[in-house]
Amino acid sequence: MDSRQLAYFRQIVESGSMSGAARALGVAQPSLSQQTRNLEEHLGTELLTRTARGVVPTEAGQLLYEHACRIADLLVEAEEEVRAISSEPSGRVDFGLPASVSMALSIPLAETVRVEMPKVHFCATEAMSGHIKEWVKSGDIDLALLYDQDGIGDCTSELILMEDLWFYAAPDDWPFETPPGEPVQLAAVMRLDLVLPSRRHGLRILIDRVAKASRLEPRVVTEMDSLQQIKALVARGSGHTILSPAAVHDLVEMGRLLGSQIVEPRMRRPVYLVRSSKTRATAATRAIETYCRKVIEDLVQRGIWQAEFASGPDVGPQSKGL
Repeated sequence: MDSRQLAYFRQIVESGSMSGAARALGVAQPSLSQQTRNLEEHLGTELLTRTARGVVPTEAGQLLYEHACRIADLLVEAEEEVRAISSEPSGRVDFGLPASVSMALSIPLAETVRVEMPKVHFCATEAMSGHIKEWVKSGDIDLALLYDQDGIGDCTSELILMEDLWFYAAPDDWPFETPPGEPVQLAAVMRLDLVLPSRRHGLRILIDRVAKASRLEPRVVTEMDSLQQIKALVARGSGHTILSPAAVHDLVEMGRLLGSQIVEPRMRRPVYLVRSSKTRATAATRAIETYCRKVIEDLVQRGIWQAEFASGPDVGPQSKGL
């Protein structure tokens, strides 16, 4: 059994008759009939049922037809991918980003991709980390930035950054004697009215864990699983919050929020670049990864993203394949 026989059989099923398939293929009908008999003899089963109106596949024939379609698609895909290696990156790349990352990264990355790789269709999806994990794990998206590796299955991950978390307040609601920009102790922050995500959110889990390790309890007056709403509430003076500088750089530039780094202990979280194991690595996805790192480096150097670069890939129990 070879690809030509499968192509012939596929056309017979789709045409519904030997004569129609012969015309579509430009092959003599007796030759096509002989190819089908050879295939049936090779597989030891009847593949087609002859009727007055033409032919229909048997159960075995329908199964072979489905396989033939998949094989034909794989052959086309293989040819396209091989040709693409030596050509300009092209095709669609789906990238998942948590809201706090998307706030700083999505626009400059999209602009960079459009200028540098005009044939790439870049699709950035902003969602909660839990949803992004499921999508990258299932192959619905190709790449993602995540704050932890738990639950990513066989996907590969690379530690890109260690990101600092800061305390933020409205300018007319600054609660400390020290000015904004001067580090503030975690214990002092925990005594203030805080607006934070709920306990199912990754950021809240981190804050609670760090506080517990220091025998502290955050004083949470409002829980809200929306980055934009948290920022809006704090900017109105309705509490204070803990976020990454990358997530609030817009309101900080506008003078609507002021911040200070949290110390004693320093509050940090990792940022991982995750690649789906369900989708193929293409020239486009590899290029997106490269430009993602370059844009992040620029954001860090400009102080928009308060973070330090990791020295190399993080290899742990959840980062298989690295």
